[in-house]
Amino acid sequence: MTRPERVALVGYNLVWWVPLVLPALGVVSYRQGFVAFLVITSLRALINSYRINVMPVATAERLPLRQP
Repeated sequence: MTRPERVALVGYNLVWWVPLVLPALGVVSYRQGFVAFLVITSLRALINSYRINVMPVATAERLPLRQP
């Protein structure tokens, strides 16, 4: 995995944690955190569904937007 792909993978997974941490720290309300978490999780599910069901295996393995 190249460096930009690794950075994209870490960023992709880090963004998923932001709506969980910010309400715990009191930066945003729990409602805003829940909505942000719902949106991000839905987008991740769509990306992963596309990667698993549509993309060829060789291309899907190189896609940085995936769970390690």
